Amino acid sequence: MRFAIVDLETTGGQPKNDRIIEIGIVLMDGTEIVQTYESLVYPGRFIPPFVQSLTGIHSEMVESAPPFMDVAETVYELLEGRIFVAHNAPFDFGFLKVELARACCKWDPPRLCTVKLARKVFPGFPSYSLHSLTQSLGCSDFKHHRALGDAIAAAEILKLAINKVGENGITKEIKNLSASKVRTYIS
Repeated sequence: MRFAIVDLETTGGQPKNDRIIEIGIVLMDGTEIVQTYESLVYPGRFIPPFVQSLTGIHSEMVESAPPFMDVAETVYELLEGRIFVAHNAPFDFGFLKVELARACCKWDPPRLCTVKLARKVFPGFPSYSLHSLTQSLGCSDFKHHRALGDAIAAAEILKLAINKVGENGITKEIKNLSASKVRTYIS
């Protein structure tokens, strides 16, 4: 199986109103990491103090970063033909779907949430937040609330789950598995 493990940092929690400020992608073939990608993204708006405090990303840091439109094709090409994976996948998927639509890319991949997967494969932990889960599983420490660090941590969780239950055990947790992988542009 080919996976794209994604994490985003954003200006807030609403995909239609807020914007991405950082994207991290880890490409895995089976359990092997084959490529990583990260970029700050200019959101076209002020980053709220809470988000600045949480991520360490300030408005000045993204002033010279590309807007999402400028990285959309690269991001789409990295994601194309892969199972989309994220920790709390509905959040990251929602933002990417909206941003890619703004860039005229239709995208509806098969997707997998490492929160839901971990609850099934590793039951009984007190918390399934990314930080708590990686600690409970003995994963290496990572840069919390930075996109690539979080994506690498989610990739480690996915790898441990695959090693425990195999790819067949993962398959039943993938939503939209029969999704078309044909690249479509909206005119």
